[in-house]
This record gives sequence, C-alpha cells and structure tokens, in this order.
Amino acid sequence: MLWINQFAVAPAAGGGTRHFEIGRELVRLGWDVTIVASDLNLQTRSFDKRTGADDRTPILEEIDGVRFCWVWTAPYRVNNWRRAWNWVSFARSVAKLSRHLPASARSPDLVIGSSPQLLAAHASFKLSKRVGAPFVFEVRDLWPESLIAAGGKRGIAYRVFDTIARALYRSADGIVVLAKGSADYLIRERGVDPERIRFVPNGVDVDAFSVPARPKRPSTTFVYTGAHGPANGLDVVLDAAQLLSHRSDIRILLVGSGPDKERLRANAEARALGSVEFRDPVPKQQIPALLAEADAGLMILRPSKLFEYGVSPNKLFDYMAAGLPIVCNVPGEVADMVAEADAGVQVAPGDAAELARAIEEIADAGVERRALMGIRAREWVSQENTRPVLATRLGSYLMAFLPEDRALRSTRNSSHSYETIG
Repeated sequence: MLWINQFAVAPAAGGGTRHFEIGRELVRLGWDVTIVASDLNLQTRSFDKRTGADDRTPILEEIDGVRFCWVWTAPYRVNNWRRAWNWVSFARSVAKLSRHLPASARSPDLVIGSSPQLLAAHASFKLSKRVGAPFVFEVRDLWPESLIAAGGKRGIAYRVFDTIARALYRSADGIVVLAKGSADYLIRERGVDPERIRFVPNGVDVDAFSVPARPKRPSTTFVYTGAHGPANGLDVVLDAAQLLSHRSDIRILLVGSGPDKERLRANAEARALGSVEFRDPVPKQQIPALLAEADAGLMILRPSKLFEYGVSPNKLFDYMAAGLPIVCNVPGEVADMVAEADAGVQVAPGDAAELARAIEEIADAGVERRALMGIRAREWVSQENTRPVLATRLGSYLMAFLPEDRALRSTRNSSHSYETIG
C-alpha cells in the first residue's frame, strides 16, 4: 500500500504523526505500508534528510516496520508563490515516483492520496491509474472550502481546486474522512454515495502519554500546540490574555510555528502581555513531556462554518491523552466531543470575553476538579480514538479494495503478522 501525504512526518519531527502511527498498526496487522512524503521541514523550512535543494533523489527509510519514501520538493521561506510551487513540485515528484520505489512497493495493490494539499491527492490518483491499483481519497481538508476558512476568496484558485475536488470525489474507489461532518457534507453537497465513505478520525497513541500528578502551582498554565496561521485565529487568545492581565496566576503557552507567529509575538510584546509565552515547535515525541507541564489545553480556531463539521484536530486528542481539561472555542463536532467526554468548557468562536471567562473558570476550579476533567478526557479518548482501534477500522475498509487472494491472506494473518499484502 502507498499512502501519499506531502506533510506526513516521522515521530522525531514536529507535526501530525497520524500516518506513521496508523501505518505502524497496519504493519502489525499484516500490511506492507509505504508512506510518501516531503522531507522539507515546515517549521525550519530546511530539508531533514537530504543535503540540500540540489539533491533530488528519493530517500528510503524504515521506522518500526513502516517504510518512508522522502521525495524532493521545492524549498520556500514565506507563503508567497513559492509555496504554490512547493505543492506543484511534490505532485511532480509523485508522478515520477514508481521507478524509484523498491520492488515490493513498485506495484502496490492500493494507493491512498491525502488532501492537506489537493494537488498531491490528484497526483496520487493519476499514479494509481498508471500502476493499475484502486485509489482511496483521504479527505483531511475539504477543498476548496478550506481556502475560504483561511480567509481566502472565490477566485481562480478556488475554481481550480473545486474542479479537482469534484473529479476526485467522482473517481475515487473509496473515500476516508476524518470528521463525521465531512461525510455529511460530501453526501449532501457533493452527491457522494454514503456507501463509498468511511469515517476514520484522528487519534492518539495513548500509551505515549502519562498523566502526572499536577500539584497546586503558583500559576495555572494553559497550553496551545499547533500552527500559528490565519485559520487558527490566535489573536483571540491575546485579546483574552489582555482581559486577564489582572490575574498574575494565569499563564498561556503557545507552542508551534506558522506565518502569523512573529506578528502575534510582536503584538503580545506591544501590549506587554507578560503572561503569554511563545515557544518553538517540538518533535511529536516531546509533546507528552510538554503537556505534563500544563494544567489545561486550548483548542482554538478562527470562526468559520467549515470548522463546525470539517475538522479532526490532533491537538484535542493529545490534550485528552495527557489528562488535560480543555477550553474549546470550536463549535459543532469538536465541541460535541469535549461535551461527550465532560472534559472542559465550551465558548463561542472569536469571543475574547467568553474565552477569558472560561480560562478563569478552569483556573479557579482547583487541582482536584481539573484532575477529574482530565481523567474523563483520557478515558473517553482511550475508548474512541486510539491508534489500534483506528487502524483496525481503516484496515477492514481497505480490505474490500484488495485482490481476493491478498484479502484472504490478510484475514488469516490479522494478529501480529508481518506478511506483505500491500
């Protein structure tokens, strides 16, 4: 199986490790998994695996049984036209991919194309046709709707992405969505047959997180981990911090990177928001230790209709696995998960006053009440969103697309076999 996502990362890097963690579980179930990704680090904007931009050779690496194929993409520093060229260059690298793969992956039985960026998914579809394999479209971000959610307009790019998305929805053999609301949207607005869709959300490796005893400390720390970009709407956090400037016992930690980070940092300094600390992103392996420093998690996005139904945020599940209560300003499906777990406080998106009141409520709740919310959060995510559960769900869906002899072999080796079937 080839699983193609430009932004997939190994656990030693910063970012979402969904593909590696589910891929590792699929390997334990008998699959042969190759993840195709770029080694251009989104945080540092430098290459992690190759010596520089002139080295365009695909690089193979195996981690815990999961094979990575790191392909070249054009480097860029800021989000201008070079970022678009970076996306195009990844699609071009995918188009040339098959001749660089090892024999066991050169003729895959299945290709999954993921849509953090749609050109990569389209290139994955074309590759599947070339090698004669079924194609499954993994809808992580809805396009072109994500352009509007990030503050874009309905221009030429919107129309191009709309045309590509419609073609992929129509042509894919199967569709995997990360949010239940995305499935409803595709059925209602795009006319996709519900029988072709399978819900496999984001999740977490619960065993990687411990829940330390969090004693009463001089200040209550609220942590946000993730991108600092237009879609994240972190200005509201600074506005809430200013409203809380009289509370010396409340601290806000913003960890990550993105195009808005330096502007946000300058804004915080101009307002003398001493309670707000910015930190660089950390590898996924260090996230558990980071969250152990905190007392609560911030689940923040800008106001957008899309975010009511079309997101499955990794950070939410990380907070839950770490036993953190959550302050959430994302309505709809994300809010429902927090409420179902009884794990935090929900506020309206974009409302700094409500966010400040919720932060105060959690800070004033005390150590024991916060611990109870954290326990409920961890119990909920342990039942619903662990990687083995998600891998089993995905594997059972993908089995229908395999040749019959391969599917039968997988059924017989569904425990901890490493027999190659993809």
